[in-house]
Amino acid sequence: MKRSVFLVFSFYFLVSPFFLRAQDTCDVIPPASLGENITMSATSTGLIGLGLLAAYQPDVNSWAVALRDEVTFYDPPRLEFDNYLQYLPAVTPVVLNLCGFEGRHDMKKLLLLEGGSYLLGSGWLNAFKYGFALKRPDYSSNNSFPSGHTFTAFVGAEIIRREYGKEHPWLAVAAYSVATLVGIMRVYNNRHWAGDVLAGAGLGILSTSLVYWVLD
Repeated sequence: MKRSVFLVFSFYFLVSPFFLRAQDTCDVIPPASLGENITMSATSTGLIGLGLLAAYQPDVNSWAVALRDEVTFYDPPRLEFDNYLQYLPAVTPVVLNLCGFEGRHDMKKLLLLEGGSYLLGSGWLNAFKYGFALKRPDYSSNNSFPSGHTFTAFVGAEIIRREYGKEHPWLAVAAYSVATLVGIMRVYNNRHWAGDVLAGAGLGILSTSLVYWVLD
C-alpha cells in the first residue's frame, strides 16, 4: 500500500510541471472577483449546513445511516491511502512553486495564504469536533463531525484552484477529484458519516475563501 501511494505521489509531481508554462506568474492572473468570493463562501456554507442536516435532522440522517449500514454489511477491506492522499493537494502548489512554476503568488505569499487557511479552518474544525461530539460510525470516538481528512484535502484543492485554475483548469479539476476521493474513502473506511464529509469539504473551502478574500 505504501509503495502504491509513493508511486501515485511521484507520478503526480513528475507529470504536473509538463502541463504548466513557466511564464505563468502571479502578476498575470488577476485575483478572484467579489462575486466569486461570495459564491464560494455561500457554496461552502451550504455544504456545512447539509452536513449538519445529515447529522441531526432525522429524515436526512436516516440516509446517512443507511449508507453506513451498506458499507458495514459488505465489510470491505480497509484502505488507508486516504491518510496520505489528504496531503497531496496541499503540497502540490508548494512543490510546483519550488520547481519554478509559480501560480498567482510567490512562495512567501503562498505559504502565508496556505498557513492562514489551515489555521483558521483548524480552529473551527476542532470547535465543531469537540462541541458536537458526534460518535463515529465505527464507534471508535466522539469527534466525527466534521471530517478532518476531507477538510485538509479541500483546503489544498481550493488553493490550487485559486493559484492555477484560471490558466490550468485541468489542475483544479484534478485537485478537487483527489479531495473528493479522500471524502469517499472516509465513508468507505467507516470512519465518517456522509454528513461529516460534506461539512469537512465546506469548511475547507470556506476557510480558504475567507483567507484569500482578506489577504489576497
